[in-house]
Amino acid sequence: MTPSIMWLATGAILLALEAFGLPGIGLLFIGLGALATAIIIEIGMIGGEDYISQGAAFFISSAVFTVLLWKRLKAWRIGKEPAYSNMVGDSATVGKDGLTRGKEGIVHWSGTQMRAVLAPEAADALSEGAHVTITAVKGNVVSVK
Repeated sequence: MTPSIMWLATGAILLALEAFGLPGIGLLFIGLGALATAIIIEIGMIGGEDYISQGAAFFISSAVFTVLLWKRLKAWRIGKEPAYSNMVGDSATVGKDGLTRGKEGIVHWSGTQMRAVLAPEAADALSEGAHVTITAVKGNVVSVK
Protein backbone atom coordinates (compact mmCIF):
# COMPACT_ATOMS: atom_id res chain seq x y z
CA MET A 1 0.00 0.00 0.00
CA THR A 2 1.44 3.36 -0.98
CA PRO A 3 1.96 6.07 1.67
CA SER A 4 -0.61 8.37 0.09
CA ILE A 5 -3.25 5.61 0.27
CA MET A 6 -2.32 4.95 3.92
CA TRP A 7 -2.73 8.65 4.78
CA LEU A 8 -5.99 8.76 2.84
CA ALA A 9 -7.33 5.72 4.72
CA THR A 10 -6.17 7.17 8.05
CA GLY A 11 -7.95 10.45 7.29
CA ALA A 12 -11.14 8.64 6.27
CA ILE A 13 -11.12 6.54 9.45
CA LEU A 14 -10.55 9.59 11.65
CA LEU A 15 -13.34 11.51 9.95
CA ALA A 16 -15.67 8.52 10.27
CA LEU A 17 -14.86 8.23 13.98
CA GLU A 18 -15.60 11.92 14.39
CA ALA A 19 -18.89 11.62 12.54
CA PHE A 20 -20.19 8.38 14.02
CA GLY A 21 -18.23 7.34 17.08
CA LEU A 22 -16.40 9.79 19.26
CA PRO A 23 -17.91 13.11 20.34
CA GLY A 24 -16.12 16.40 19.97
CA ILE A 25 -14.38 17.97 17.01
CA GLY A 26 -10.73 17.09 17.64
CA LEU A 27 -10.57 14.14 15.26
CA LEU A 28 -11.86 16.33 12.46
CA PHE A 29 -8.69 18.41 12.39
CA ILE A 30 -6.25 15.52 12.40
CA GLY A 31 -8.41 13.68 9.87
CA LEU A 32 -8.22 16.68 7.56
CA GLY A 33 -4.47 16.87 8.24
CA ALA A 34 -4.09 13.23 7.16
CA LEU A 35 -6.07 13.90 3.97
CA ALA A 36 -3.94 16.96 3.23
CA THR A 37 -0.79 14.87 3.76
CA ALA A 38 -2.10 12.29 1.27
CA ILE A 39 -2.66 15.04 -1.30
CA ILE A 40 0.80 16.52 -0.69
CA ILE A 41 2.40 13.10 -1.25
CA GLU A 42 0.25 12.38 -4.31
CA ILE A 43 1.17 15.64 -6.08
CA GLY A 44 4.84 14.95 -5.42
CA MET A 45 5.73 17.67 -2.93
CA ILE A 46 6.96 14.97 -0.53
CA GLY A 47 8.45 11.63 -1.47
CA GLY A 48 6.74 8.39 -0.54
CA GLU A 49 9.74 7.25 1.50
CA ASP A 50 10.36 10.53 3.34
CA TYR A 51 8.53 9.67 6.58
CA ILE A 52 9.91 12.60 8.59
CA SER A 53 8.57 15.09 6.03
CA GLN A 54 5.25 13.23 5.97
CA GLY A 55 4.99 13.51 9.76
CA ALA A 56 5.87 17.20 9.61
CA ALA A 57 3.30 17.81 6.86
CA PHE A 58 0.68 15.97 8.90
CA PHE A 59 1.44 17.98 12.04
CA ILE A 60 1.55 21.34 10.23
CA SER A 61 -1.60 20.73 8.18
CA SER A 62 -3.51 19.53 11.26
CA ALA A 63 -2.42 22.67 13.13
CA VAL A 64 -3.44 24.89 10.20
CA PHE A 65 -6.89 23.27 10.00
CA THR A 66 -7.28 23.70 13.77
CA VAL A 67 -6.37 27.40 13.66
CA LEU A 68 -8.60 28.08 10.66
CA LEU A 69 -11.67 26.10 11.72
CA TRP A 70 -11.79 25.88 15.53
CA LYS A 71 -13.73 29.06 16.33
CA ARG A 72 -16.01 28.75 13.30
CA LEU A 73 -16.99 25.19 14.14
CA LYS A 74 -17.43 25.98 17.81
CA ALA A 75 -19.76 28.88 16.98
CA TRP A 76 -21.63 26.72 14.47
CA ARG A 77 -22.11 23.90 16.99
CA ILE A 78 -23.40 26.24 19.68
CA GLY A 79 -25.46 28.31 17.26
CA LYS A 80 -27.65 31.19 18.31
CA GLU A 81 -29.51 29.24 20.99
CA PRO A 82 -27.91 29.47 24.44
CA ALA A 83 -26.16 26.33 25.58
CA TYR A 84 -28.34 23.92 27.56
CA SER A 85 -31.52 25.91 26.91
CA ASN A 86 -33.26 22.55 26.45
CA MET A 87 -33.25 22.24 30.26
CA VAL A 88 -35.57 25.23 30.69
CA GLY A 89 -39.04 24.02 31.57
CA ASP A 90 -37.86 20.62 32.83
CA SER A 91 -38.58 19.41 36.34
CA ALA A 92 -35.97 18.87 39.03
CA THR A 93 -35.95 17.90 42.70
CA VAL A 94 -34.40 20.03 45.43
CA GLY A 95 -31.38 18.33 46.98
CA LYS A 96 -29.98 18.07 50.47
CA ASP A 97 -30.33 21.18 52.68
CA GLY A 98 -33.03 22.67 50.41
CA LEU A 99 -32.83 26.03 48.68
CA THR A 100 -32.90 29.46 50.30
CA ARG A 101 -33.06 32.83 48.56
CA GLY A 102 -29.60 34.34 48.20
CA LYS A 103 -27.81 31.00 48.69
CA GLU A 104 -26.76 28.45 46.15
CA GLY A 105 -28.02 24.91 46.59
CA ILE A 106 -28.36 21.63 44.72
CA VAL A 107 -31.13 20.19 42.56
CA HIS A 108 -31.30 16.76 40.93
CA TRP A 109 -32.07 16.86 37.23
CA SER A 110 -31.87 14.01 34.72
CA GLY A 111 -29.75 11.81 36.97
CA THR A 112 -27.21 14.47 37.89
CA GLN A 113 -26.73 17.14 40.53
CA MET A 114 -26.83 20.75 39.41
CA ARG A 115 -25.96 23.93 41.26
CA ALA A 116 -29.12 25.98 41.66
CA VAL A 117 -30.50 29.31 42.87
CA LEU A 118 -34.07 30.42 43.37
CA ALA A 119 -35.65 32.39 40.53
CA PRO A 120 -37.02 35.85 41.42
CA GLU A 121 -40.61 34.58 41.16
CA ALA A 122 -39.96 31.57 43.44
CA ALA A 123 -40.77 31.20 47.12
CA ASP A 124 -38.12 32.36 49.61
CA ALA A 125 -37.22 28.79 50.56
CA LEU A 126 -37.83 25.26 49.31
CA SER A 127 -37.24 22.12 51.33
CA GLU A 128 -35.38 18.98 50.31
CA GLY A 129 -37.40 16.82 47.91
CA ALA A 130 -39.56 19.67 46.59
CA HIS A 131 -40.34 19.49 42.88
CA VAL A 132 -39.24 22.58 40.97
CA THR A 133 -39.15 23.83 37.39
CA ILE A 134 -35.96 25.09 35.77
CA THR A 135 -36.54 28.65 34.54
CA ALA A 136 -33.07 29.61 33.29
CA VAL A 137 -29.52 28.36 32.88
CA LYS A 138 -26.54 30.65 33.40
CA GLY A 139 -23.16 28.99 33.13
CA ASN A 140 -23.36 25.90 35.29
CA VAL A 141 -26.08 27.21 37.64
CA VAL A 142 -29.81 26.73 37.06
CA SER A 143 -32.56 29.04 38.32
CA VAL A 144 -35.63 27.23 39.65
CA LYS A 145 -39.11 28.03 40.92
